[in-house]
Amino acid sequence: MNNLFVIFLIFVTLASSTPIRRQDTLSGFKPCKGNFPNEFTTYIYTPNPIIIGQETTVHIAGKATVTIENGALFKFMGFYENKQIFHYDINFCEAIVEPSGFKCPVKDNFDFITKFSPDSDSSDPKNTIEENDIKIIVTNPDGKDLLCMEGSIKFSYP
Repeated sequence: MNNLFVIFLIFVTLASSTPIRRQDTLSGFKPCKGNFPNEFTTYIYTPNPIIIGQETTVHIAGKATVTIENGALFKFMGFYENKQIFHYDINFCEAIVEPSGFKCPVKDNFDFITKFSPDSDSSDPKNTIEENDIKIIVTNPDGKDLLCMEGSIKFSYP
């Protein structure tokens, strides 16, 4: 009787346990090949997929072993079938650091939350979701690339 009870407990335990999925704090992004002194430890955006024309919240955290100077650029490049289809040079301090209540230069650990609304265009597709390969590089005003990540982002076109 005890053996039957033990087998029953094992079965119930296995049947009711579910594995806990670890959250991907980089939203599928990986560091680029090469030597970059700084790193993002968090890159999460909501909603996912990004909805064109609606506000998107981006949470960026990381470690700056080399100081990110005022005037640094957040280069956001999109690719489709290995062809670059867009490239934005965004002032890192103005668009990401300052909306979070901080100022450049950025040293050591950082954690920023910012919002933006991707503009729609008359040539955008309608009622579809497209996935683009993305490369993000943060570059200091002296031209030194401080960090680089690659991944993909889905964009929803209403």
